[in-house]
Amino acid sequence: MSLIIRKLKVRLRELIKWVLLVTPLRSVLRFLVMRPLWFIIFKTTKQNPALPKVSIVMPVWNNKTLVGDAIRSARAQSWANIEILITDDGSTDGSGAILDRFALKTPQLQVFHQKNAGPGAARNNSIKHITDSEYLVFLDSDDLLPIHGVRRLVESAEQSGSPLVIGKIERFDGVRRFQRRDNMHVYRESRQAISIDDEPEVLSDANISAKLFNMQFWNDHKLSFPEGVVYEDMTVVVTAYLTVKQFDIVSDCVNLWRVRGEGQSITQRRTELKSLADRLTAIERIASQVSVEQNAGRISANVLRKYLTRIITLDLQLFVISIAGASPEFFDEFKTRAGQLLASATDEIWAAAKGAHKDLVRLAVTGSREEVIRAIRARGL
Repeated sequence: MSLIIRKLKVRLRELIKWVLLVTPLRSVLRFLVMRPLWFIIFKTTKQNPALPKVSIVMPVWNNKTLVGDAIRSARAQSWANIEILITDDGSTDGSGAILDRFALKTPQLQVFHQKNAGPGAARNNSIKHITDSEYLVFLDSDDLLPIHGVRRLVESAEQSGSPLVIGKIERFDGVRRFQRRDNMHVYRESRQAISIDDEPEVLSDANISAKLFNMQFWNDHKLSFPEGVVYEDMTVVVTAYLTVKQFDIVSDCVNLWRVRGEGQSITQRRTELKSLADRLTAIERIASQVSVEQNAGRISANVLRKYLTRIITLDLQLFVISIAGASPEFFDEFKTRAGQLLASATDEIWAAAKGAHKDLVRLAVTGSREEVIRAIRARGL
């Protein structure tokens, strides 16, 4: 009888998961609960200037439907000494007016407006207005901060003295919340005072979100975002990994990264030549930085091997399946520049790479566009 009951419980749990997956119920319930909770925390948390101050920087461009919840999650942080600096990057959809209304009701929120110049310029603009913060955190306008997200990062930094702390990102689509498979192994456990040689696969996480930077470290190394390109955050993060003497890893979730189904996200525009070119530029800069550090004897050769494995496993596979629907120039760009990046990739590196389409990447850097398109169509992609 007990075996039957256990089986029934398993079936019931599976049914509940299925119902939540195929209906918007979970999304509706989350925001029915979270918005009042965010508001209560915001109204009842008294800022404590004795704590290290954290600046949360957010760029905004034409995101009026989602930016409100990003702000609500930021101002409801359990760490009781924060400021939020938002630069409206020339929005034309009314986002700027929404930001100004939030600023009137939120003492720790500052809003700046500029002509459209891209997320890198918007972040740089907010950072230059920071005056007395000890730490810096970044949030995109369609993402969310868990209530204890900032606290988890700061407490690790305060314990270890590390100038950089990275935490786990979980993805969500408004209904489901799930792990990032490409780097979940990096966050298997919390660690403090480690280096890139201890965890070279940290290069798989070059997203600016879910990172805490010590402001003195940021300023001393003159970190800033490239402007006029997408994937502007990748080189900043990798520069920090390669420069910092030690960093921490927090295994708990500190950022919720929204997957936007309508395809407006920069990371989803994968048939655009500029998107490919900017991604390749970021990868090239990172590979060059890693090579310089390796040649100087400051990091091991294993770091570059791990990075080449990563770009085969993730970056290039994201774009190679778009070749059939993209222009001939897109293929030429991919073949030439990816081929140069992977010129030193050994058979061992190719064997270590994962992903269903790594053979398409190899075909794209060695074969013709027609061969790649035939292979893509043969898979029904």
